Amino acid sequence: MIVLYPIVLAGALYLAWKSAQRGLGARGWMWFGAWLAAGALFTFSLLTGFSIGLYLFPAAAFAMFWLAGHAPHLREIAGFPVGALLIVLGVLLLI
Repeated sequence: MIVLYPIVLAGALYLAWKSAQRGLGARGWMWFGAWLAAGALFTFSLLTGFSIGLYLFPAAAFAMFWLAGHAPHLREIAGFPVGALLIVLGVLLLI
């Protein structure tokens, strides 16, 4: 199961790269926020592992692939690591 996370991440990045080359996709703060939510969901799914992470992973993978096709530009994708860091920061504050 853990091997699926980097495969999905690499697949979404490849799809975003190809979509950006074709000139597809939207721009703006709304899409940055969508990538932020996808990054948070993906990271939360990874951190929760084999408990509820198994149920969240398909939603996170779908969100990443859908966003890679609809908002493939780098400025919007920059929301993904921001969302991931917010989840990690939240977990660290709880410890």
